[in-house]
Amino acid sequence: MSVKSFAVNSISRGEYEQLVHRGHAGAVPGIESSPVLDQWRAEHPDWRGRHWSFIADDREVLRLRPLNVTRAERRPIAA
Repeated sequence: MSVKSFAVNSISRGEYEQLVHRGHAGAVPGIESSPVLDQWRAEHPDWRGRHWSFIADDREVLRLRPLNVTRAERRPIAA
């Protein structure tokens, strides 16, 4: 049986925090004991396994999906 692989959305830490504030995203431990995680790991090999979000599909229905949060960029210290 083959498993389809789909791209995982990646957003910045700031965008993620806004989604968390609105209840549209969270950390995986909130759904840790779920068969959904096993399915996500099989379908999304590039998923880091830490975050999830609700993402609207083409009919504006919110669907639970895996999410990657990008690391903050390091800025050089001004002299």
